[in-house]
Amino acid sequence: MKGALPFKEGLVVTANHQTSGNGQRGRFWESSIGDNLLISVVIEPNIPTKNQFLLSKCVALAVYDLLALYVDDVSIKWPNDILVAKQKIAGILIHNILKGNKITHSVIGVGVNVNQTKFKAYSPQATSLNLLLNKIFDISEIQEELLKYLAERIKQLRSGVNQQKEYLSVLFLNNKVNAFESEGQKFMGIIKGVSQRGKLHIQLEDDSVAEFDNQEVKFLF
Repeated sequence: MKGALPFKEGLVVTANHQTSGNGQRGRFWESSIGDNLLISVVIEPNIPTKNQFLLSKCVALAVYDLLALYVDDVSIKWPNDILVAKQKIAGILIHNILKGNKITHSVIGVGVNVNQTKFKAYSPQATSLNLLLNKIFDISEIQEELLKYLAERIKQLRSGVNQQKEYLSVLFLNNKVNAFESEGQKFMGIIKGVSQRGKLHIQLEDDSVAEFDNQEVKFLF
């Protein structure tokens, strides 16, 4: 995305519900009224475009930090979903504003399923904190916690902290055999990490390692 953004870092926008949120691969999601955290945050990263995955990584880790406060078995499913026990509980979408070869502004969109108890049939199946813990949560408190973790992770990014090892340690199915699909073909492989530019590395059955962008491969589980 190119052009000027008339907002400054620190702007936080929330929504009460969502009917057609945009996601990767043309997908969308819905949120029932007043049940979930739907938030967009503007930051000014001023990083080279080649480093945009560093921002995606730190946002994913911030959402992971939040959810790990409440539940176990939280993982980051490449490239932008947060799972609990293989069920989707949160999603991330980042829109970047470019100037030359730098990202000047980013709008970080995060959706966390908090109190919603009924979902349409998604893949992976959706869940919420309410469903997992049988408890109604104060969404404003969840928001405050997320903003705290997001601020800390962005601070780490700006100070040059390498978050790769931590990211890989909570990456869904990392170093595990799984089924995948690419260009209509199904295959077995082992995730061998994610490159600094955000490409997924999968070891194939012939022991070669293939690299995939975020719309080139689908998890089958």
